[in-house]
Amino acid sequence: MGYKAIDLFSGAGGLHIGFERAGYEIKLCIDNDKLVERTHKRNFPNIPMINRDIRTISSDEIRTYLDANTVDVIIGGPPCQGFSTIGKRVSSDPEKRAKQDPRNELVLTYAKLIRELRPKFIVMENVKGILTLQGGEYLKNVMHQLHDAGYVAQYKLINMADYGVPEIRERVIILGNRVGLPVEFPAPDHSDNPADGLLPWENCWDAIKDLEGLGDVPEFNHVALKHTTKNIERYKLIPEGGRLPEDALPPELYRKNFGNTFKRLSRTRPALTMVPGNDAFPIHPTLNRSLTVREAARIQTFPDSMIFEGNRRQQGHQVGNAVPPLFSEKLAKHILSQIQKAKDLGLYERD
Repeated sequence: MGYKAIDLFSGAGGLHIGFERAGYEIKLCIDNDKLVERTHKRNFPNIPMINRDIRTISSDEIRTYLDANTVDVIIGGPPCQGFSTIGKRVSSDPEKRAKQDPRNELVLTYAKLIRELRPKFIVMENVKGILTLQGGEYLKNVMHQLHDAGYVAQYKLINMADYGVPEIRERVIILGNRVGLPVEFPAPDHSDNPADGLLPWENCWDAIKDLEGLGDVPEFNHVALKHTTKNIERYKLIPEGGRLPEDALPPELYRKNFGNTFKRLSRTRPALTMVPGNDAFPIHPTLNRSLTVREAARIQTFPDSMIFEGNRRQQGHQVGNAVPPLFSEKLAKHILSQIQKAKDLGLYERD
């Protein structure tokens, strides 16, 4: 019998794609976004989805989608935006915190559902900023709730490039189980240090080079942004693997606050983190334009069969916020090995 998983905050499906590839049966996805729902129904028509604020969804409602009302693994990545490292931190007072940014309560809702549904294993993904939110107290509270619910749980900051994703992307991964095993994270299989004896980091060029001469193909999510003439002239000054030389710009090209959208990728290195920002990904390694959504999806290791709904900006946010499926597949296989270990030790009853 296959192992069952549900995906809370499923987004574009990066997490559950990997788990499905590893052999899990995805019983349910939950999110609260009409465009995500359209993307889900187009690409995963056989997986049920609830499109609603998760704070209004009870564990009893979720159980109606589960055979024998049990689930082996709960996975999910609560929305990143509530944990931005930019700007003012939210209050430590729960009521004030909820008013300032209700998204911060979604992680606690995730923990509540885990307590009630009691999966054997749990996976939570979030941005690096959760480490320092409220001086570290927020994450400490989340971990306390998981431990109090009977889970051995730990967190780790992981770079997706260490797992073969052609992108430098740091994310916090929380793993836990209630079968009594010590928490182990999947071992990296790539490194930027030859002394580690692992495969070298993958470069982004191998993922996108065949798209270099392809014109706009809207149905393939491959549409180049129409940049202004001034921005194109700026792009021409950006060296491969470098950023805009702000101190050497002619007066007519100067402006304040150049960000990651004025950095050019290198053909010999992983990409910068795919964050759509102000409607633009980083600059293509050889062309004077930002990456298309399809190129960003390739770097995020989505299959070409995956089509993202919405306008270009909306597609980009779905791609940029996702967990790379290549990493999630390796994580899913690692958890399978942990399940097998628990079964061998007689710790895994299917209750």
